[in-house]
Amino acid sequence: MHTLVPPDFQRPARRTWSRGFTLIELLVTVAIAALLLALAVPSFNRLMISSRLTTQANNAVNLLSYARAEAVKRGVNVQVSADGAVTALPPGVASVPITQAVIVPTGITASSPIAALIATPIGLLHAPNAATGYSGLVGDISSSAISSDNHRCIYLYTGTTVASCTDSQTCKQGAPDNATCK
Repeated sequence: MHTLVPPDFQRPARRTWSRGFTLIELLVTVAIAALLLALAVPSFNRLMISSRLTTQANNAVNLLSYARAEAVKRGVNVQVSADGAVTALPPGVASVPITQAVIVPTGITASSPIAALIATPIGLLHAPNAATGYSGLVGDISSSAISSDNHRCIYLYTGTTVASCTDSQTCKQGAPDNATCK
């Protein structure tokens, strides 16, 4: 008995071989991918460390602004320690902690040439035994894991304006021209 198969259900002609990737093509592709990865990883690591430095610098700038705002809001002097702790200093009363010390991520170093700054109720930041606004370096945030642009320098101008600069060397003690430091 013969069954008729409609033309659209007929089997296609068999191929004698199917084409895939050869071993050489696969090895070349893997070698190119490994080369691109080897070039990209160091750049990515540098970008991550640079980003952490910038984040820490922004945190330091925000901390100084926060201390000034707290001093104005509370109407009392507020102290910012070199470790990032913020404390209210009401007259005749024990100091009141506002924030705790800041934890610096592994691989990043934060240093300050001054032990503390005092924010007054009028929003002026000055050294503990000074009456005028502080001008100069407040903090140097750095990492030895990258070789250039590895310092974020935090400067204060006349006790009111905070700026952050990027440098490849140790931060300068005196505040640079405000136009070159943003």
